[in-house]
Amino acid sequence: MAPVVWPVAASVLAAVGSLLLARYLWAYRDKPGADWFVASLSSQAVWSGAYALALVTFDPGWLRWALEVVVWGGFAGTGLYFLAFALAYTGRSEPLRRGWRLVAAAPFVIGAVVATNPLHRIAWTGFAIDPVGGLATVTYAIQPWTLALTTAGVLVISVGSLLLFDTVVSYGPLYRREAVAVGCSTIPPVVAHIAWLSGVGPVPQLNLVTVMFLPHIALDAYAFVGSDMFEFHPATRRAGERAAIDDLGAPVVIVDEQSRVVTLNAAACEGFGVEKRAALTRPLDAVLADAGAAGEESTVDPTDPDGSVTVTAGGRRTVYSVTSTPLSDATGTHVGHTVVFQDVTAERRREQRLNVLNRVLRHNLRNDMTVVTGFTAAAAERIEDDEAASLLDRAGNKADDLLALGEKAREIERVLDRDDHRESIAVETLFADVAAEYTAADDETGRGTVTVAETDLVVETDPAVLRAVLGTLVENALEHAGPDPAVELRAERRPAAGDGSGEGDGDGGSRERRAGDTDSGGDDSDGETGSDTVALQVVDDGPGIPPHELDVVEDGTESALAHGSGLGLWLATWGTAALGGRLAFDTENGTTATVTLPDSTTRSSDERPNDGRD
Repeated sequence: MAPVVWPVAASVLAAVGSLLLARYLWAYRDKPGADWFVASLSSQAVWSGAYALALVTFDPGWLRWALEVVVWGGFAGTGLYFLAFALAYTGRSEPLRRGWRLVAAAPFVIGAVVATNPLHRIAWTGFAIDPVGGLATVTYAIQPWTLALTTAGVLVISVGSLLLFDTVVSYGPLYRREAVAVGCSTIPPVVAHIAWLSGVGPVPQLNLVTVMFLPHIALDAYAFVGSDMFEFHPATRRAGERAAIDDLGAPVVIVDEQSRVVTLNAAACEGFGVEKRAALTRPLDAVLADAGAAGEESTVDPTDPDGSVTVTAGGRRTVYSVTSTPLSDATGTHVGHTVVFQDVTAERRREQRLNVLNRVLRHNLRNDMTVVTGFTAAAAERIEDDEAASLLDRAGNKADDLLALGEKAREIERVLDRDDHRESIAVETLFADVAAEYTAADDETGRGTVTVAETDLVVETDPAVLRAVLGTLVENALEHAGPDPAVELRAERRPAAGDGSGEGDGDGGSRERRAGDTDSGGDDSDGETGSDTVALQVVDDGPGIPPHELDVVEDGTESALAHGSGLGLWLATWGTAALGGRLAFDTENGTTATVTLPDSTTRSSDERPNDGRD
């Protein structure tokens, strides 16, 4: 019978392939898990090479014994280092931080135990050469300790494969095929090892694990050679997910479908004054109650995406805005909620102070200034001194200005606190309403005229907010445009990409900004790429808005040295921003205020919305 040489050749090929793959992956040794995978491949190469040499060593002396010792050490290193690779690669390297030296030394310890077996015989008994097919195979009775060791080795490799498969499920499509290949690569050698331990097969004394390393190496090479699996690895995602919760400054609590705490971050432990272990598995409301939550805002409903809760912990009362999002597993089954607590104590206090100050000042301003106006008017009528009467008139005018300022503040609050409501409205109808309102006032004072240019444009917007914006701009023009002001309202349709209509070109006195932004600029694009826009213009022939007034609006803040003279431009700016539009000023020749709105449509006259007029 001719000698069977293919197991030897396959084992040698497996050793060479393992070394080549390890050499290739050496360049990635600084990546998570790469060094452990190189160590596993190196142990695999040692195992395969030693077994190939053992199969041709018939002398039962020390060399054959030593080769068997190396085989067992290589087996231990291959399994343990593969598990370490799976842990580190998938971002679960916490167990390796303190025990990596023990893991690294374990194969050498096992090899030492096998090498000293003649002294204690806890590895096996009855070691003997049992040639088959021209190969120097051996037989021996494995002792329980060694059987447990080999079973643990198989389990270790299986756990490593399961970690990789878990990553396949949760990591998404990126490198899915490669990760599957690495996980499946352990199946052939594991099956062969179990068959050898069980004595299954026509030649039970022949261990075919090293032969099964060939498909294992082929799958690993497919996964790692020519791909960037070590450039983009699951450890980044796992660390990011952990950091997103643990390192977040705001308290975060994960609850199950019954609102029991599954985990919480350090900020939650600190903010609620609770230890993590004490909070786990308890209802979230119970944890909050222990933290001092009381009153109307004492409970959290995870099914409510928005809420609030007030907690008193460590002598500090904190108001949290609560945001909840549902959690689902890979099959789409609802498994709980992520509850994020945002500290809004300072914002609530600031809002309360502003509300109180706004209410008190506005109320007192209106009442007291009304009294001042009445008294100054009465005093001016009775006094005979012209100079004193003039002073009283000036005081009365200032009181009127303050009353108007208070009313403007009320209008800003009324307009900007509205719920969003949008409808289609004909621009010409809107212009006519604004012109009628301010022309009526002008008829009494004789301050100027407001004309409306014919247009067939229709906009989808909040009519009340837009009417307030245009009315403010018209009022500002009538007040500051000179002794006999002429104001015109006109509109034009513009392409979505912008047509460079002249505003904001940066020449002379041309000034432009987009309402609500913190920077000015001359970008002629209307900011819309999917629909046309409509530009509504308020044009006057006055001296133009002073630069310092526009600077304040463009900067978005006022100071003691840089401030506007009123609230009109702020109302126009904030109102336009609320509509998602753009506010621009051209002061090169009078003042042209342009409100550019998205989502405009053009309709013929017979398609216009019925505005109730013929």
